Amino acid sequence: MTRGPEKRTLYYGDCLDWMGRWEADTVDLIYLDPPFNSNASYNVLYADHGAGKAQYRAFDDTWAWNEAAQARLETYESAVARSAHKAVVGLAAMLGHSGMLAYLTYMAERLEQCHRLLKPTGSIYLHCDPTASHGLKLLMDAIFGSANFRSEIIWKRTSAHGDTKQGRKQHGRIHDVLLFYTKTDDWAWNPVYTDYDPSYVKSFYRHVEEGTGRRYRLDNLTGPGGAAKGNPEYEVMGVRRYWRYSKERMRSLIREGRVVQTKPGNVPQYKRYLDEMPGVPLQDIWTDIPPVSPQAKERLGYPTQKPVKLLERIIRASSNEDDFVLDPFCGCGTTVDAANRLRRRWSGIDISSFAVDLIRKRRMADQDIVVKGIPYSLRAARKLAAANPFSFESWAVMRLPGFTPNTAQVADRGVDGRASLATPPSDGGSRLALAQVKGGKFSLSQLRDFIHVIGREQAAFGIYVTLDPVKSRNAIAEAASAGMVAVGAERYPRCQLWSLAQHFEGHGPRLPTMNDPYTGKPMWQPDLWPS
Repeated sequence: MTRGPEKRTLYYGDCLDWMGRWEADTVDLIYLDPPFNSNASYNVLYADHGAGKAQYRAFDDTWAWNEAAQARLETYESAVARSAHKAVVGLAAMLGHSGMLAYLTYMAERLEQCHRLLKPTGSIYLHCDPTASHGLKLLMDAIFGSANFRSEIIWKRTSAHGDTKQGRKQHGRIHDVLLFYTKTDDWAWNPVYTDYDPSYVKSFYRHVEEGTGRRYRLDNLTGPGGAAKGNPEYEVMGVRRYWRYSKERMRSLIREGRVVQTKPGNVPQYKRYLDEMPGVPLQDIWTDIPPVSPQAKERLGYPTQKPVKLLERIIRASSNEDDFVLDPFCGCGTTVDAANRLRRRWSGIDISSFAVDLIRKRRMADQDIVVKGIPYSLRAARKLAAANPFSFESWAVMRLPGFTPNTAQVADRGVDGRASLATPPSDGGSRLALAQVKGGKFSLSQLRDFIHVIGREQAAFGIYVTLDPVKSRNAIAEAASAGMVAVGAERYPRCQLWSLAQHFEGHGPRLPTMNDPYTGKPMWQPDLWPS
């Protein structure tokens, strides 16, 4: 077990695996924006299956009950000492073997690790949506303790929905939820202030100073409680009262022009400038940070990208310079970018190699960043294949422009990745493209099985990915026997053999134009190639 996450480092893989390697009490602040259990997709690939179109969710955040979920539940049922044990057992009794329970058990494992890694003075913000926030709050209460719940923050992430006329029979959902917990009752906190509402300014700071244009209001100078509270009594501008300040301090304020008497005989008042006020202390409903618009400079095209101002607010409030910030689901890197700007140490983890590449090559291309878990040589690829086959498969699939990995680690039916052709084949068939990755010794029977899968799924073509080039004449003949597919004026193998050795030599597979899996639009092929 190593000391903790390393600063300025991106980790590729499942955050559960990485967090389990680090020592406890090493992180000051955790923000996590995990996949939502909301029947919405990170990205959608369209595949034409003959008579109609079907959506393939390449990274679907709707969790299904499967063998992995059953195994997680059985572990929690028997592990009575785990902090989430009672919560998971209770949720199972209420929800049954459902997608929601699968999601919550998945999150329980990772939230327990987050708690272990936080320092005693640490804080955590869990970003979720209303479909699962109630279940996640129960888990957080169990793991962090209900006494350490601090706030349920509502972030207005979008404008009003206008689909009532189309038959919508419920209120529009325009907010996300952030659950703020601490590890103990002693945590880092820096008050954050927001601007005053314009109507408040107009009503209370209605005076404008001549010459400077500064807005101000007139405030009470008298001492509440009078002599009983120790306030001095004396005369100011012809008015005797108990005052808040000593005679000397009052004279100083008068010289500075801070004491105003609106007319003779009126009680003098204090001139309080608007620009000297910190603003409104931050509340738990945030409506002043808009989502990332399609025209925003910070937009990277990542489907769940959050605005950097949102993360800067969280980091400023709950950490100090040189504190360590961790994002276990870092996506396109908003958290680590914000932490870097605010001079915090940071690490990010993501299960998508595309996300890691996006941060390294685009969002923070000018930064010196260490990447762990992604192979940059054939030797490293072999090690990853042996140590973590699923991460290896996902990484290998992401070397193919337009392809995204299958998220199912079991029962994948012979498919490790999928993509969508920008243009349908000339015969009008499916736009679906498949990939299968093999990290071990080549097997002719496995290649034949994949060719069968291409036919079963009615895919346009498939790519069979190996570590080393396949040189067997029988295998080459078997792949050739699958035939060719015409796309526009070009013809492509229906089953193409390609190796990661070729990838590290700079040679990619021969592909037609593919759809970008995150926008559905035709992509320029080098867009998703790692440098």
